[in-house]
Amino acid sequence: MAGDFDFLEGIGISTSDVEQPSTVYQKFIVEVSNQLIKDLRAYIKANANNTGGLASSVVPFPTGALSFEIQADDYFKFQDQGVNAVGSNNHNSEFSFRYPGVSHNMAKAIQEAYGVTSSHAFAISSKIKEHGIRPKKIIETVLNEKVLDKIANDLAEVTGLIFSIKFEKATKQ
Repeated sequence: MAGDFDFLEGIGISTSDVEQPSTVYQKFIVEVSNQLIKDLRAYIKANANNTGGLASSVVPFPTGALSFEIQADDYFKFQDQGVNAVGSNNHNSEFSFRYPGVSHNMAKAIQEAYGVTSSHAFAISSKIKEHGIRPKKIIETVLNEKVLDKIANDLAEVTGLIFSIKFEKATKQ
């Protein structure tokens, strides 16, 4: 095979593996999912305001023999896309805080995350609602065109076929 594998280096792809497509495809899918999870976790740890729980919640979930989806805690989407402040569209997000009052649950989460007193947690929560949550653009940054092109090129090396790869955000209704 001509060319170097971007995601497959180090997992031992050989000519005999290529003769057994399901094996090489499965190795490829596992390697890609592991690399994407590693990259997502690193970006989240460096850019999202949380205790590390969000990064560790990001996992690949098999959806078939040769496919997977990436799952994470529910609040991933708020860190990824941001949340508009009460009464504004300051972050151009589909999510917005609806009312200025701070719930006990929000203040408790802030208190546990940052180890502050209850009154400080309510003050921080109030400021968060006033200013919103800046989008971290996790998916857009990590799963960029360059990464998708590398995956497509590796698939072409493995299969001899040309692929066009795209990423779609799942929407729950």
